[in-house]
Amino acid sequence: MGRIVQRSRICEILDAIWAEITDMLRELINQKADIPQSTRLALDGAKVSISLCKSHPKLAFDVTPSMLDAVQGFCVGCCGADIVARIVCELKTAQDLITIKAVGVINESYIMSWQRKLEELWRKISENLQKKQVTITEK
Repeated sequence: MGRIVQRSRICEILDAIWAEITDMLRELINQKADIPQSTRLALDGAKVSISLCKSHPKLAFDVTPSMLDAVQGFCVGCCGADIVARIVCELKTAQDLITIKAVGVINESYIMSWQRKLEELWRKISENLQKKQVTITEK
């Protein structure tokens, strides 16, 4: 049960990261920045994967690599059946690409504030993943 709660917490934090990245994407779109379709697809795919992550308590058994690879994005085929690794890959790639696009379009202090929020959320992911590894190795 502890691993299911831990996984659920990680999925919730990933959803918060997705929301922050999507907010910046909207801001760039409002500023008429040219956003590649691949970035939008990656975020859409990450959202589908996050929903899957939240709804399947036994991900290691219920989700197969081919199910994840059916979701479009930058990280297709890279993480096997590890849905969290796949979501992290998609979100970090999208974050990097959006940050590059934001420079020169968005005010620097706004970008720095956004990155600090994301840094805090990524720190929580890291802490939860470390707890998960401890829980798994304690058996």
